[in-house]
Amino acid sequence: MDGIREGIEARSVGATRPAFDLITISNTDSCSDCNNCIRHCPSRAIRSVHGLHEIVPERCVACGACVAECRNPSFSVRNDLPIVRKLLASPRGVVAILASEYVAALYPLTHLEIERRLEDVGFAAVETTTLGEELVAEAYERVHSEQFGGPPRLRSSCPVVVSWIERFYPQFIRSLVPVIPPYIAQARLVREVSPDVAIVYVSPCWARKDEVHAEEFGGTVDVAIGFDELAVLLAEAPLSVSPEGPARYIRRPQPVKQLSLIDGFPRTTLVDSDPTDSGMVTARGLADIDRVLRAIELGEIAPHVVDLLNCEGCVDGPTVAPGISVFAKRNIIAAERERQPPPIVDNRTFLSALPPVELRRSFLARPVHTRTPSAAEIDETLALGEFATRADALDCGACGFDTCVELAAAICLGDVTWDRCYPLQRKRLQRAHAELTEVALLDPLTGLGNRRAFDARLAEEVSRAARYGTALSLLMIDLDGFKQINDTKGHTAGDAMLVRVGELLGEVLRGSDIATRYGGDEFAIILPDTSKTEAWLAAEKVRVAVGQSRVELGDGRILAVTCSVGLASQGEANATMTALLEAADSALYRAKRRGRNRVELAAG
Repeated sequence: MDGIREGIEARSVGATRPAFDLITISNTDSCSDCNNCIRHCPSRAIRSVHGLHEIVPERCVACGACVAECRNPSFSVRNDLPIVRKLLASPRGVVAILASEYVAALYPLTHLEIERRLEDVGFAAVETTTLGEELVAEAYERVHSEQFGGPPRLRSSCPVVVSWIERFYPQFIRSLVPVIPPYIAQARLVREVSPDVAIVYVSPCWARKDEVHAEEFGGTVDVAIGFDELAVLLAEAPLSVSPEGPARYIRRPQPVKQLSLIDGFPRTTLVDSDPTDSGMVTARGLADIDRVLRAIELGEIAPHVVDLLNCEGCVDGPTVAPGISVFAKRNIIAAERERQPPPIVDNRTFLSALPPVELRRSFLARPVHTRTPSAAEIDETLALGEFATRADALDCGACGFDTCVELAAAICLGDVTWDRCYPLQRKRLQRAHAELTEVALLDPLTGLGNRRAFDARLAEEVSRAARYGTALSLLMIDLDGFKQINDTKGHTAGDAMLVRVGELLGEVLRGSDIATRYGGDEFAIILPDTSKTEAWLAAEKVRVAVGQSRVELGDGRILAVTCSVGLASQGEANATMTALLEAADSALYRAKRRGRNRVELAAG
């Protein structure tokens, strides 16, 4: 195993990238701005500014969480079926290598039906990754059997986990055991036997679709597709009846797993480990992996072997029947395993007879370099989020960040905006609603209540007065000769006079009185708990104040105006809102008809 151990030395790894990115975002009307993609992205690889989302390539680990969490077709994974179709149409033989979770992924198709359908589509042969997993398990066995005396051995053939460590924990690069993924081992076995064939790997995850193009794998696999893409390909081809008859589809002997568990993890490592000992640690999912790596970094744990996978095993990969629970998928695989005929020869013996293949790989530290905002920048940004101090931060986590300080730091870097803070947006929405409600009830020129506000308040006051037997009076006011001001002095002068009258009403009335601009040059004043006599005094005070007011125009001219007032009080004759309003309006009409600049009382 010395050769594998030498592979720990990191080297620069290039990649032959496909024509299009693996995951793309469509910033169209299909996006509902739910921000699920942003909240669930473990690497903060989605930048969202001014309603536009984009993937930050240097942070993306291709876990596909954004695709899985998107409720609309805003995210899409690159479709590599055109490459597969081109290979199948070529004169080269094409071999399909299926990840060992294929039975669950293509359920309810059986092994024989899957093999038949693949051959009908045009594949020359069908393999699974079982032998590759067994080879990889043997390689890990040799590493794990070595005497432990250094950093923990991180075991992962998951491309998402490898990218996570390369980007966010490059200090652990030398701890990654440099063994190739099982499907690469399987593909190299196939090429040892048939070097000229094309190989299509069918993967449980999307990250493999880019991984196969890494320079270190030397074009071992021509293209990788997901089981979701394979299902589309199989659906395109109708079932055919082979002229060779059913004998062609008699189940051929298949290798079974004896040495490996999940994705090449050696069975012996698990069997030999003590469950009460912390020598072996298993972590599933990037959040759990992050906690384990931080604990190792802080010296809180010191395991010998750490098994790291992004999913609950590859059977939980995003392309493996996402509509079926992981438990049901495991049951499907277990049932298929029971149907397999017993192996004729022990796998260790069988593997020893296979041609040798290179199992070593290397890793590249690709740390994400991000500027760290200063404390002053963060505090200033928190202030923009309406947090006076850090102690006021909510840390609710709804934005996807653990703390408001982390969110503020991301805002400083231009990755997100305060739109991500739902408590802040709720506060702003409530404030906007209150402002809109206020605007809807205010006259924009005078700042008094408008007709809508008047109708609502008069209805309330009439009901209250009737319920409790209290007094209520209403004044209707009209400016005398106001049309002449507009016609001779202009509407700007008229507006200035209306503003002044509005100010006067606020000055001479009580705080409990309700002054409104009824419309045009008419004003209405609701006087709660006010008798007819008291209302008369209030009306006279208004009439005198308006008559004594003056408005100076910019050219030195001075405007003056008088007003007519109609007064009505609630009583038997004016018991309803309509009756009270009509009575006050009639009194106003009499005041204008009898010479203006006077107060008239309504009967009742």
